[in-house]
Amino acid sequence: MSSTADSKKPFGNLFSRLGGGPDVGRAAIAAHGEAIGHGALPDPRASLHDAAQLALQVEFTTIPPYLTALYSIADPASDAYQALRSVVVEEMFHLNQAANLLVAIGGTPKFTGTAVPEYPCFLPHSNPDRMPFIGLNRASPDVFEKTFAAIETPAPPHAPAQGNQYDTIAQLYDALKEGMKRYLSRHPDGPPLFQQAPNMRQRTDIYLGKFGGKAVRVSDIETAEYGITQIEQQGEGSILDGQSMIADSRWGAYNHYGQRTDGTYGPILGTPYEMSHFRKFRAVALDVANFPATRPITSNPRRQDYSNETALKLVEAFDIAYSIMLDALEKSFTDTPNEPDPFFALALPLMHHVMPKLALSLMTTPMHANGNGSVGPNAAPTYLYRPGCTLAMLERQRAHARQAASGVTGRAERADLTAVLDDVRTDIVELSEAADQPLSS
Repeated sequence: MSSTADSKKPFGNLFSRLGGGPDVGRAAIAAHGEAIGHGALPDPRASLHDAAQLALQVEFTTIPPYLTALYSIADPASDAYQALRSVVVEEMFHLNQAANLLVAIGGTPKFTGTAVPEYPCFLPHSNPDRMPFIGLNRASPDVFEKTFAAIETPAPPHAPAQGNQYDTIAQLYDALKEGMKRYLSRHPDGPPLFQQAPNMRQRTDIYLGKFGGKAVRVSDIETAEYGITQIEQQGEGSILDGQSMIADSRWGAYNHYGQRTDGTYGPILGTPYEMSHFRKFRAVALDVANFPATRPITSNPRRQDYSNETALKLVEAFDIAYSIMLDALEKSFTDTPNEPDPFFALALPLMHHVMPKLALSLMTTPMHANGNGSVGPNAAPTYLYRPGCTLAMLERQRAHARQAASGVTGRAERADLTAVLDDVRTDIVELSEAADQPLSS
């Protein structure tokens, strides 16, 4: 039976445009020319730009659900927390690599506006009968199994490339690779596929710590495929002919790839942090007896459901920080030599410091007035994007949350929350200096 809900398809019948004959290609180019204005020269790579942007948005859509579950886990030393944290870091690498590919073929990565996912949802353009419905949920064995592992399910051997209504993420990437190769075969004399737009840049300098993967600069079909291979093998792994979907051995042949100590990329033995995301999620889900305690947060939070003023102020502060981070992430792929690097000045410290502090504060704050934070339901981030947010706005909202926190009844809870918000104030001041954005308005 088909699902009553469907995935959003922001790029329409995209892969029919990529896979059709010459007449379909000309129609897509003509439509693109109309969209960008009368007299404008259409870019024959327009459909490939959309396909690469779709890959970026698919990767993007997974991150807030993973972060919500991560922050809800009470014990950061637990296997569940560490496995999920490693996946989040690697998903940021996947996002980076997808953006590099888009820049390489003349596109402009979008992380804001309509590119921002709204939860709950399916992955964009996915097959809702095969892919899970994704929400912002508290971590549990079921969430790891039925949502996270389902997102990262490997493609079966010899599975066909799929664009619209894809069954697995790997099949989506295969469709993107086929589209690029088809373009090269149809345009042997140009215009070239791998030609960046003016003032755009690829990023190969994003720090990923101890986890696998290395962002590569894309300049031709070989480097494009190499970057995609890293994404596919880290995420779903690749199943060999005759091998079962679930490896019999903890160190099965298909499920742990990464950057090795000799600088090459390939299978790594002996470290669970280099298993595929699918295998990591399955391992956590099956170890029910050792699943850690979690914070009692609400699922798929909505602001209109909150009656606690402190929770409302905190969630608004989080969304402002999230919005500034997305603006900075998008700008970081634009070449701005005379300005502070928006990734290192804003996006990275917001992701690593400000947003986790606000998220954890939300998850220990009751969503209703007179609620009990140890019982719940507690608040959680909504991940709503607001255009035009600034550090000055974030500081004002932080101050409002700090004032609301002074009314928290419990002495220990009040002290903890005000201390975190004072710490966030220090972070914002440092961000203001690094990004050269004054807090006065």
